[in-house]
Amino acid sequence: MSMKTTIQELTAEGAFFEVRDMPTARGDLPGYAHAPQTLTEIIQNARGHGDLGFIVSGDTRLTFAEFFARADSLRAYLEGQGLTPGDRFAIAMRNNAEWLIGFTAAFLAGATVVPINSWGQAAELAFAVEDCGASWLLSDDQRAKMLEESLPTERRLVVYDRAEPGTQRGIDFSDALSSATPAEVDIPPPGQVCLILYTSGSTGTPKGVVHCQQALSQAVFNMMFTGMLTMTVEGGLRELRGGATQEKALLNVPLFHATGLLGSFVLPLVTAQGIVMISKWDAQEALRLIEAERVTLFSSVPALVKDLLTQPNLDDFDITSLHRVSSGGAAMPSDLPGIIEARIDKAYASGGYGLTETLAVGSQAAGAVFDAKPAAAGVQSPIMQVRCTSPDGSVLPPGEPGEIEMQGVACTLGYWNKPDADTAIFTSDGWMKTGDVGFADDDGYLHITGRIKDIVIRGGENIYPGDTEQACYQIDGIKECVVFGIPDDALGEELAMIVRVADSALTPETIREALKTRIAAYKIPKFIEITTEPLRRGATEKFDKRSIQQAFVERMS
Repeated sequence: MSMKTTIQELTAEGAFFEVRDMPTARGDLPGYAHAPQTLTEIIQNARGHGDLGFIVSGDTRLTFAEFFARADSLRAYLEGQGLTPGDRFAIAMRNNAEWLIGFTAAFLAGATVVPINSWGQAAELAFAVEDCGASWLLSDDQRAKMLEESLPTERRLVVYDRAEPGTQRGIDFSDALSSATPAEVDIPPPGQVCLILYTSGSTGTPKGVVHCQQALSQAVFNMMFTGMLTMTVEGGLRELRGGATQEKALLNVPLFHATGLLGSFVLPLVTAQGIVMISKWDAQEALRLIEAERVTLFSSVPALVKDLLTQPNLDDFDITSLHRVSSGGAAMPSDLPGIIEARIDKAYASGGYGLTETLAVGSQAAGAVFDAKPAAAGVQSPIMQVRCTSPDGSVLPPGEPGEIEMQGVACTLGYWNKPDADTAIFTSDGWMKTGDVGFADDDGYLHITGRIKDIVIRGGENIYPGDTEQACYQIDGIKECVVFGIPDDALGEELAMIVRVADSALTPETIREALKTRIAAYKIPKFIEITTEPLRRGATEKFDKRSIQQAFVERMS
């Protein structure tokens, strides 16, 4: 049975994942007919998991019942202090249990929750707090110091580091866990705004991406569909192994992004998974936690998946419980599937493509679905219409690369207080331009080849840096690479590349020779710089191409 036929059967009328047109803010669009109308209902349903273990965060261990008890206590406090539906509740904090408790408390109180990039500097954090008009702020002590002027003290909840007591900068989080009984949770309408996620701001100030209850519920249900598709193709559910008694995920992706929030927090709420939290990436600590907690799932960007599985002392750790490895958020290096297969016995690998603006919905694949085409970004979601267009707006046939455009129930309502940005991203017929270049094949898989703004035009020839980067990752000894264009008087642009190597024997000449057997000559960079230092990354662990390119040009001048 073809992949398309399998998806059609799973989403047919009467099926659990039936897809049919439903009313949305942008007209009737395909959605899962049997999904709850709101994320609030999804969260409420998770109370039934009771005494099953849920969160491990440092010294904190909570069951589902204990987690909801704390969230309800905080909700009672917030409602008693005047938090009302629609108020913006900002969170600026590293990943920890209090982050999850704070989100749940504010969300169930009807607030619009605004997770902020906790990696930002003071000005960046303050911008988001002020831009969204937050009336409450939850932060750790480190960010509280940066945001002392943003809100009155009585509107700031702070998780203090007990080892370093300091000036009182707000209400102590633990003191806000009220003994009062919270009001009943009201189920809001599907179209109610409930979440604002800020973009990285790589081309200017960050933009607040607005989402409603319906979009969030559909996005979570879509993640469940990906699991069902895999089970159907594989013929059943995979068994736990390596001493694991419960599915547990190592949560290291930022919770201020859609993938982290929904895939690593809300989805475990639905499926009764445990969450093991690591506040800052450290491959050795991650391996220790996988062994100690019998972690079964690790999901991250390709760079960190590769970092974990290529540690020199990997064999010193018992990671036999780990059977699900997920990678997304950036193009997958061509050697990564082989690394996963070599390190994880019968690995359940997965990957996908989506945006903040689509709540990470776009294309997904896991297990056998992923294995069929590991270089692709997964199969297109049944609730996200995808098309590829040429520069003049013409829709291209399957197989031809163009700008990826999307339309679906999980798409953003727009940008917070930025109508001009809405106009720029949406076409006149309601399709959202992603800025990514790719193509769909005849089997329904989506392939990502790069970003429109990253295309290098050398002597009139379009070069997609992703093609060169993928070829580069096939060369032994190369750990990281970034390809970009630099100004050239004769050709307009020339191709340049910075590579981080593990093998000191590699030189620009040997790299060029290796590339000649893999890609066309015009795709081989004229300038190749070698380093042993990690290349700069942004908050999502993607390479910060803009700053890498600028620094390279400055060194060349």
